[in-house]
Amino acid sequence: MALDFVRTKPASSIVPLTRTIGFGPLPEMLVEWESERALHNAFQSEGLSLAILDDPKLYVPLPAMMAVFQRAARSVGRRDFGLRVGERMQQDGFGLWVQYSMQAPTLREGIERAGKTVRFHQSGAKFGLHREGQYAVWRYWHPCQGHGVHHTDHVIYPMLASVRYFLGADWTPAWFEVDYRRDADAHIIEQALPAPVRYGRPAMGMAIPIEYLVREGPPRNSSRRITLIDVKAEDIRENCDEPLRSILAIATLRLMDGRTDIDGAAQMAGISVRTLQRVLSRDGLNYRGLVEQVRLNRAQALLKDTDLTITQVALTLGYSEHANFTRAFSRWTGLSPLHFRRRSH
Repeated sequence: MALDFVRTKPASSIVPLTRTIGFGPLPEMLVEWESERALHNAFQSEGLSLAILDDPKLYVPLPAMMAVFQRAARSVGRRDFGLRVGERMQQDGFGLWVQYSMQAPTLREGIERAGKTVRFHQSGAKFGLHREGQYAVWRYWHPCQGHGVHHTDHVIYPMLASVRYFLGADWTPAWFEVDYRRDADAHIIEQALPAPVRYGRPAMGMAIPIEYLVREGPPRNSSRRITLIDVKAEDIRENCDEPLRSILAIATLRLMDGRTDIDGAAQMAGISVRTLQRVLSRDGLNYRGLVEQVRLNRAQALLKDTDLTITQVALTLGYSEHANFTRAFSRWTGLSPLHFRRRSH
């Protein structure tokens, strides 16, 4: 019997994307438990620049994030690596949409809010409630289900913390669910969690007594109320539709490392160059023009918000010479980079 199953129909995307804030403390923990080299290797193996960590609102391909979690866990040799990453994450460690969910009047409404707004954190993801006997199982699905043990594990504690916000710090679920099969070292996870674990389930989740869904959260403090408008305003992709949103996110991501080639973008999206060109042509675009727009947005942000020299900005954006960047920027805005910076300040 379904219990007001909370579903959202995600827009079709070329590759599922998720925000860089989802890495949480993984970078710091990988350096702490292994080395700086291990951190660089984990990100570079997936074509990701460490510079993306400076902007938690950026989107990265979900398969790439999951692969980084797996590689990091292998480097440190810890079966509980993903679980410990999630344990260190704060309740707002996934962004503004979580704060919006936590400000709901009841646990049930908080879960409903999470289901409606998770798309602002991860494309193709969804939350839902399903009744099993006297329990409502709160489940989290994403498009790459079952392919990332440590990525799944890192969601457990943040979800548990969200429920405990309404039910108290000592509350424990009747059981946990994970979307992978039990492995030889799974006992490490079982010993670390306060309730039994069920393996090979359709999603990651936990069982909550149905009557607890109406429980209210603690009294509101004086902090600002988060609205759905606030959550939407935080999404830089809201001004265009899929699949253009995904391509734009990938182009922005790769530009963080000065890479502008269409071959690398198509590979990261998991499609052919020809398919990528065809998708863009439907909107009257080409990849070169898209990169130029991304470059302009990035250039303006770097000139306004950083102390990088003009030459450093040019190199960051993939230009081999300062003069080429200056000419391009003047063509875009009618101002030289130096005049734009002075006017912004």
